[in-house]
Amino acid sequence: MTLLRRPVFKRLWPSSLAGRLLLTIALALLVGQLVNGVLLVRAQRAQAMDRVAAEAAVRLIAATDRIEQGRPLRERRLGRMNRAPGLRLRRTELTPANPLDPGIRVLPQLEQRLSAILPSYGVEYRQIAAGAMPAPPRPRRMARLSAEIGGNDDGEIRQLALIAIERPDGQWLSVRVPVPEASSRIGSTIIVQTVVLYLVMLVPLVWLTRRIARSMGALRDGVAQFEQTQQAEPITPSGPSDLADLTRSFNAMSARISAMLNEKDVMLGAIGHDLKTPLAALRVRVESVPDDRQRARMVASIDDITRTLDDILSLARIGRTGEAPEPVNLGALVEMIADEYRDLGQDVELADCERIVAPLQLTWIRRALRNVIGNAVRYGTRARISIMRQAKSATITIDDDGPGIPDDQIERMFEPFTRLEASRNMATGGTGLGLTLARAVAHQHGGTLTVQNRRGAGGAIEGLRAVLTLPVG
Repeated sequence: MTLLRRPVFKRLWPSSLAGRLLLTIALALLVGQLVNGVLLVRAQRAQAMDRVAAEAAVRLIAATDRIEQGRPLRERRLGRMNRAPGLRLRRTELTPANPLDPGIRVLPQLEQRLSAILPSYGVEYRQIAAGAMPAPPRPRRMARLSAEIGGNDDGEIRQLALIAIERPDGQWLSVRVPVPEASSRIGSTIIVQTVVLYLVMLVPLVWLTRRIARSMGALRDGVAQFEQTQQAEPITPSGPSDLADLTRSFNAMSARISAMLNEKDVMLGAIGHDLKTPLAALRVRVESVPDDRQRARMVASIDDITRTLDDILSLARIGRTGEAPEPVNLGALVEMIADEYRDLGQDVELADCERIVAPLQLTWIRRALRNVIGNAVRYGTRARISIMRQAKSATITIDDDGPGIPDDQIERMFEPFTRLEASRNMATGGTGLGLTLARAVAHQHGGTLTVQNRRGAGGAIEGLRAVLTLPVG
């Protein structure tokens, strides 16, 4: 049952701070009103028991005086009045045995109250017993008589308290006292109080939380925009002073970060220009080397340095490209990249897939796919690609047949300049920035890139699997 109820509770529980705050306060008020209602009912019951004890004490004292004076317990001259509803329920009897049946519900609180009252008025007894019993049904003739004499007080009496004391002579003197019913007004009073409390407290809180929520929403949107563009756009402070101070602090922080990123871009652009210019001049001079073997090695080294520099600059520009997303057919894009590798003689297969269009930065996502597929054909001899659409994302899976990666080394493969192979030339695996750049591009699009070993039925590693997940809308 717990597993079934938990999702329902999560759906009912608000996700926003304002909703959770209002619901918590509303529940707290409701619990407080329930506790208040319980306390009121208990107080009413205690008050009713005090009234029963007071009436029983008066009648027991009066009955004791009548017995000591030799007078009867009931006056016969009352005649017809003796049959009135009030007197019918308030019988006083003197019996040789205890009138309380064994199965009757005992009222110890009433016994304690009477044991504190009777001795102070000279009533002697051996023991006292009190219990609750249902009131007898009211005949129609008694109801008519009650209406005639105005005795409508007992119309709601459903329970009687039977109190008996054992006198010193061994006889039992008992009285019956109606127990007042709990007032039905308590429930309506609690409901009215709850409605008034909700109106007095929740209405201002709704206004306050909506104001706070608007201010927090503006701050949230500003943070999200800064995360995407990394351009500082000031947010107008609003709401309470604490939230306004937080907004101003964020504006100052984002401005400093944006200035640092701009300085970084300027510095990287200068470094790239200062390095690529002499590299280009060096390559021109290398062409004049007469030894073909030495010339080829020099050219390869220069190209390796140039590609490394391009990767470093590209990784540094992630998030600040300024390229707007455009609708891209993922299947067509992956097919185009697969054809490029097939033209180079690589074994790349793409499974049939449905048409999936996603808003992407085409230049960057193409580069990320080339890096991942290139790793598959370089280390795993071939790449098998499949594309699947989920609820709000598309998953591109690239499997290879390589030796895999030790499980404790997989995450290290996403660190810059990390490669399991010792060499650093392009022929054996490049600079070690391919997966780092691909994951950065995936994060830039709000997606993920994961790598895991692909194992067979016996648990042996059969290759590596890279999974690129991208949002589609």
